[in-house]
Amino acid sequence: MEVKRCAFTGCPLRVDVSIGKYCANHNQRPKDKRLPAHYKGYDHTWRRYRKRYLRANPLCVRCKDYDIINLATVVDHIEPVNGANDPLFYVEDNHQPLCRDCHAWKTRVIDKRGFGAVRGGSAT
Repeated sequence: MEVKRCAFTGCPLRVDVSIGKYCANHNQRPKDKRLPAHYKGYDHTWRRYRKRYLRANPLCVRCKDYDIINLATVVDHIEPVNGANDPLFYVEDNHQPLCRDCHAWKTRVIDKRGFGAVRGGSAT
């Protein structure tokens, strides 16, 4: 077990690094603030996988459906996952190449997540 000082400036408390960088007093993050991508499993291994996947699948599949040729920049999880420990995280059949705009649309409209998503009921 490796122990270091809390990363909050001036805090003298010690923290187990396997738990995180901050002590319990400073580990509270604002509710509107997103976790960094590496906390969700998008680490070096994912970046290498993403590069390989986009090299093999360079075109956005949603744009292609509309006869538009657009480069894919995002490897989208067709069935949303919950972190790198999710069994579907690295399953290639659960991935599709999308451009940034199509990924934002899918996340908002289909997955009902992200900025601008309508959750429950209808938008008025």
